[in-house]
Amino acid sequence: MSFDEAFVSDAMQADAPNGVIVNALRWEILNDWIQYQRDNTFEDKTAEGSYRWGFVKRDTGSESLKCLWAKHERNYPMFAEAVWLLHREFSEGAGADHHLLFANVPPIPADVLFQKIASCSAPVHRKLTEDQMVAILRKAPQDYSGMA
Repeated sequence: MSFDEAFVSDAMQADAPNGVIVNALRWEILNDWIQYQRDNTFEDKTAEGSYRWGFVKRDTGSESLKCLWAKHERNYPMFAEAVWLLHREFSEGAGADHHLLFANVPPIPADVLFQKIASCSAPVHRKLTEDQMVAILRKAPQDYSGMA
């Protein structure tokens, strides 16, 4: 009898608590966003190209993103909740209500946030294209709101 590491690895990712996944992504995305805001390379922080090359394309959170997409495959309501929480904190500005680190940090436009998650997920979750991931991420907060 042999030990199947891939099975155990997949199971652990799907079983990771949502709070752990959201917290890991929260701080990784917030760190990248603050670095982007302070980076003088891109003067117009609202330009599409500036978002793409200054923020979206910065690599972040491969392990937490593996866990997030494992939730998508095995427990969609938990996936939708995680995406809803990230969207609410970063795009709707609710993060400042929960933590001082969000104070005076401009919100991340929802589309840019979803592009960031999809772009960083592409190397670790190859079952979907970035465009497919963005479409799923856009829909998840609405799905979660409908579940609640």
